[in-house]
Formats: sequence, C-alpha cells, structure tokens
Amino acid sequence: MFQPATAFRIFNQMLLRAAALPVPRRLRDEWLREWQSELWHVREACAPAHGILLHAEREILSFCAGAFRDGLCLRNDSLRHKVRARPKILLTSRTSSSASQCLLVLATLGIAAYCVAMLLPGTRAVVQPYPYRDPGDIMLITAPGTSGAPRPDIRVDQYRAWKDRKQHLFAEFAFYQPIVKSVAIAPHHYEELSIARSSRNLFALLGLPIHRTLSSVDRNSALPKLILTEQAWHRYFGSDEQVSGRIITVGLRRVEVIGTFPNQQWLLPGSIDAWLLEPDVDASAIPSTAKGFILGRIAPSSPRLPSSDRWIMSAMTTSGRAQDFACTALSSRLPAPNGIFAFTVLLAFLALPATTSLPLGEYPSAHREYSWSTRIRRWVFLASKLTLILPIVYFVSLDLAHASPYTDPITTQYIQIVTSFSICLFALRWSLRDQRQRCPVCLGKLTNPARVGQFSRNFLAWNGTELICTGGHGLLHVPDIPTSWFSTQRWLYLDPSWEVLFPVAQS
Repeated sequence: MFQPATAFRIFNQMLLRAAALPVPRRLRDEWLREWQSELWHVREACAPAHGILLHAEREILSFCAGAFRDGLCLRNDSLRHKVRARPKILLTSRTSSSASQCLLVLATLGIAAYCVAMLLPGTRAVVQPYPYRDPGDIMLITAPGTSGAPRPDIRVDQYRAWKDRKQHLFAEFAFYQPIVKSVAIAPHHYEELSIARSSRNLFALLGLPIHRTLSSVDRNSALPKLILTEQAWHRYFGSDEQVSGRIITVGLRRVEVIGTFPNQQWLLPGSIDAWLLEPDVDASAIPSTAKGFILGRIAPSSPRLPSSDRWIMSAMTTSGRAQDFACTALSSRLPAPNGIFAFTVLLAFLALPATTSLPLGEYPSAHREYSWSTRIRRWVFLASKLTLILPIVYFVSLDLAHASPYTDPITTQYIQIVTSFSICLFALRWSLRDQRQRCPVCLGKLTNPARVGQFSRNFLAWNGTELICTGGHGLLHVPDIPTSWFSTQRWLYLDPSWEVLFPVAQS
C-alpha cells in the first residue's frame, strides 16, 4: 500500500533535482550527492522529534528550499570566474549604458523640439534668417531726431517726388500709412480695423508672399486690393476659405480681398490688421498731405555706402530745400531670435552661481588601473550634456513664443526671453546635479543611499549620506551640514579587496 511518507520522500528528491539544474554540469553530480546525504540526516533528525508527519515534512521542505539558493549562488560564482577573463568587454557594456541613455534622451528631446518648431508657422518663419528679401538693402526712411518708436512723419507727396525722379541710390520706393477704417464684414456688420494704406509694390519690395490667393483674382482691375492678417481673417471673417476674391467696403470705397498674410512676418512700425494696396493709376486716392513711412531698396549699382545700418541722407523736399532724413536698415530692426537666445544663455550662466553650487565635489587622483581616457570621459559627458541642452532650450523657447499665431512680434520676444532664461537655468542646474550623482569611472547613477553618522558628532566625525556605485568603483560621501573640513561631497575609490562584493561589475 502506498504510504504518505513515501510520497514525501519522492517529492523531496524531485525538489533537489530541480535545484540542481542551475548548477554547472561539471559540479552537478557531486553537488546532488552531497545534498541527498544531508537530506537523509535531516529526515533522521526530524522523525523522532515530531510525532506528526506534517510538522516533520515542513522542516524538510524548508531544508530543500535552501538547496535552490545554494544552487543559484554556485552558478553566480561560476559566472564570476568566467567574466574575469574578459573584464574590458563587460565593463564597457555595463557601465556606459546609463550615460548613453541620458544622452539619448536629451537628443530625442532636441529632435522633438525641432520637429514641433517646423510644424508651427510662426517658429518656422523666425528660424529663417529674416522673413524679408535682402533686409540689409531695404531702408526705412524717417525724419531725423525722432526718439523712441518711429512715427509716420513723411508726406506722401515726398514719396511721389522721389519715385518719379531719377535715382542713383535707390532702385524703388514704397509707402504705407497706418489708419483706422470701418470695414463691412457682412451686411449691417461693421468693424473698426487698423489698415495700412500703401503703394501697390509694398509686398513686392519686401519680397513677402501673400497666402491663400486665388487664381481667379483679377490683379489688373482698378479696385484697391486688401490683404488681411491671419488674425483678422480668423477673428472677423470666421476663417472663411472663400474670402479671397470677395468685394467688401472699406470706409466708402469698394475693395477686393486677395489673400491673407501671417502676423509674425510683419515687423515694421505699426500694428496692422490689413493692408490696402492702392493702384498706381489711383494714387490720388491718398491725399498729398497724408503722412506715413517710406521704404527704399538700395540699387545694386549705388555708390559706396556707410557700413553702419543707420545713416543720414540729405535730399531735396517738395518745397525745394534740402532736408536730412534718417535711413535705417530693416536688418537692424528685425528681431533676431539667435541674439535673444545668446543673451538669455549668458544671463543663465551668470545667474547659475547664485542658484546652485558649482563645485562637483572632491575627487582624488584616480586609481592607477584607470586610464586617462576613463578619467577624461567624465568631462566629455558633461560637455555633451551642455551641448545637447542648448538646442533644446532654443527650440522649446521658440515653440512656446510662437505657439499662438495671433501673438504680436514684441510679445513673442518677451515670451522667448523669459522661457529661454528659465529653461536654460533649470537645465544647467540639472546637469550639475546629475553630474554629482554619477560615478566618475563608469558614469552610472549612484544608488543605495545610506545614512551614516550622527548630528551630535558633526565636528568629530562626518555625518551625511553615503551612496555606492553598483559597479563597485567607489563610494560617495555627501555631508548633511557642510563644515570647514568637510564642505563638499567626496569620492572614495574602492581597492581590489572589494571585488568579492561586486564580482561581475569589478571584473
């Protein structure tokens, strides 16, 4: 008859054979015989001590569970001896993963920020050098002596006189006058819009394209042409795709809408909702006494000009007397996102010492087993992080500044200044803290923090937090309270006697 004790003996033998599977093949038979003999002694010792079979088998089962731990330990010990034969390969594959992952994440963030920048029309426009064609050759002509923002102070008859006169300095001129007019958006629906009444060649002189134009628009008609900003198109016309070609009323005049234009690309004086391009044959529609801004494009064959972006030009007025005019190149007026970024990065570097500790800690001379390349790799890693952080800050600040297509250029500059400075300062602080928490040998993150010492013995022995490199390269001591003799964190290299605790990493 089959007895329960026999069933338990067979089950225990099966457990020992299962625990022997992780043991290397060359040691498995001997290891199994030793545990089987120990099992016999354990069974003999438990049988007389317990009268109940289940109590005895519980002790024997606990003994068999220890065989599994012993088998795994023996397998790891065998692997340790194998790994010691190829230390450099294992060290490289194990220790560089953490640093590589950090750089990979930073590179991914930079690429993502760049892709978002290319998807936003406003960011895509300012990433280009300038939205205007050859802005260094386009001069904004104003009356001299004006302080602050330029004012529309040149009469339109002066523009007509210069345009009709043979010029040696300028190839062509354009004129625009900011005014406020009532626009018929729909029947019995009028809105007051800020309109730039201008000469018809304004956009051609600037080299700016008009968006959403229709091929059916009659460009040769005598009607004035109206170009809406994208903000006015969304706000007043409900983003109607059929707005191009529509005839509407501006003031008392009928005009033809020919398209829209991005707000971010208008960087000249005046807040504009639309541009009213007057036909050349109907230039008299603008009174001679109207005052506005004059733009002039320098002729390629013009004589040598001052190298400065601002200079004074003396010219004859319509009254027959000479007058000085201030000429300012558009390249000096246009916002340069690169210049804003460089300025904010400089401010972030200057503010960094006031917000965080700059020293990375005390690192004694590296162990003689570590080469110069291993010692320099820590600084290369820090430089790589800073190099990847800069494009992330640049594109993220531009994305936030131009997220809305209706933000005016001045506001976008303020947003870029604030976001670029804040993100750059935060990123610099993170890079230093991350560098302090890494092993100088393998660049892996330090783990297993342990509290060491007591506050009462702060001046007799150090107290703080101790972190260890999982690769077994050393210990980092971070004081809780900086003192005159222990003011910053210290790194302690571990000698070869510690290899027994880190068999895989140290080998």
